[in-house]
Amino acid sequence: MALALSTTPALAQAPPPAPLELRLADVGRFAVFVDMGSIERTGPSAKLRVLQVAEGGFTAGAEAFWGGWRREVIDCDARTIAHAGFASIRAGGREGPLTGDLRPAASIPTGSADDAVAKVVCDGWRPYAKVPVATSVEAAVTLGRPLIETGAEP
Repeated sequence: MALALSTTPALAQAPPPAPLELRLADVGRFAVFVDMGSIERTGPSAKLRVLQVAEGGFTAGAEAFWGGWRREVIDCDARTIAHAGFASIRAGGREGPLTGDLRPAASIPTGSADDAVAKVVCDGWRPYAKVPVATSVEAAVTLGRPLIETGAEP
């Protein structure tokens, strides 16, 4: 029986998830991190997740939130972005469901957070060189919140 349990694929342990690679792209109302491991390219188009960290003390109703995941589709050649849903992240890390449908693509406004994300994804831009890459949502919150308060520049 021990042999059967050790060779059954369903009982084999899954490898631990790979650490996140969250690169800071913009600081404004939110600290915006690109999830580099989520980028899926098809020609000039890239699908990805963006972590949007809210300021400290952010609440909705009676619940505290760290921010949320935005799903995006960027056309690097056309410089357009299509928002494809949002999943909130409550304080402590509990994620809500992805809500929202794929919106039509729109031009990326120059100087916006979406512009910064596009520069990181499409052009290889690495702003905030002194800010380490975060390997967890909690680490991104710890890094991002003080930068929101001080208004850090790239």
